[in-house]
Amino acid sequence: MEAFIATTLPLINGKLSMNRDSLWPHVPTACFIVNLAHRLTRVIMTASSPYIPGHYLLQLMESGLLPTATTERLERHLEKTGLDPLQLSDARLSPQSLEALLNAWPEIQPQRLAILFGQQVTLTSQGNLSLLLMTAPTLRDALKLHAFLPLLTDAVSLQFYETAQTGHIQIQPHSGSSLLDDVLVLYGCAALEQLSTLLTGATFEHQVQLSQQYRHVVDALDGKLADRWTAKAVVSGITFPAAALDLKCLFADSITHQRLVNQCADLMANRQALLPLVSRIRQLLDQGHAEPNQESVAQALNMSRSTLKRHLSRENTHFQAVLTNIRKENAVRLLLGTTHSLEHIAEQLGYSDQTNFSHAFRQWSGMTPGQFRKHSQ
Repeated sequence: MEAFIATTLPLINGKLSMNRDSLWPHVPTACFIVNLAHRLTRVIMTASSPYIPGHYLLQLMESGLLPTATTERLERHLEKTGLDPLQLSDARLSPQSLEALLNAWPEIQPQRLAILFGQQVTLTSQGNLSLLLMTAPTLRDALKLHAFLPLLTDAVSLQFYETAQTGHIQIQPHSGSSLLDDVLVLYGCAALEQLSTLLTGATFEHQVQLSQQYRHVVDALDGKLADRWTAKAVVSGITFPAAALDLKCLFADSITHQRLVNQCADLMANRQALLPLVSRIRQLLDQGHAEPNQESVAQALNMSRSTLKRHLSRENTHFQAVLTNIRKENAVRLLLGTTHSLEHIAEQLGYSDQTNFSHAFRQWSGMTPGQFRKHSQ
């Protein structure tokens, strides 16, 4: 572990208080971007870089899921950086740093660990969004809070949509680290399962639908997880029955909840310039402020195509990858959540014709859009 170093950069944007008497924002005395990077790997972090909140690492160290020797080595390493637990809780960790830590210890199985860690989630473990989540009137209202996830982390995005029979929450990671992307998806699915039960006090049928790349993970599951988790989806996520969406939350407080929603909306508006470029592109396309092509997006962001390409490269991605992920999410949502014709959906997604859309969708799922819609109903 001596090969690892840490750098801390002061950051103006702090975490939010969970105190009902002083709703937020509350800026702690210290907040840091933390780079626990290998000395041979140069990781450049700015205030708009994707990050993982430090309190998750602190929770993991206290969870009992890591081998004792691993936890002790990590504690010694953090002591060398000069970070105490309070500072770590307020830190922003680079995904590449966490990837380096996971790779440094062969005894850690990141994908299995992510699921187990997600199953340990509590209503108070979600940082600045915990009180907002707890006071939601219904499960549907809680799931719709995905819009405020960037206030907690911008390394992953959630999308929620409904059909007549079901509600779907999609999980799309964009941390810039393939290993951390896997961890985020698996943790997210396990955590959402647990949170839905903790919020409502009820258990109900639901399905975790991972994308095909996680087939080996599902094959290794046993017990009840093996019955609920599949790996046949185009985009990873969870499907809830429509009746479950109307379940009342145990700690619902509509007045407090609405005040928090309003304050979160203000905070989101104030931090737009600090969002990672991938998140800003998603917003532009989702809100119809740019056409789904590189030139239009670059123009909307007031930068050249070459500058856009360079900035995306710093986030370890490229425009076509971002566009493809957004198209996958929206294709599934439109096919299952609307009765639009395939031609209309192709146009909405920015394809020149239905044939090109069908060809792309078959590459993603192994089925045509029509087959997917029929099979999923």
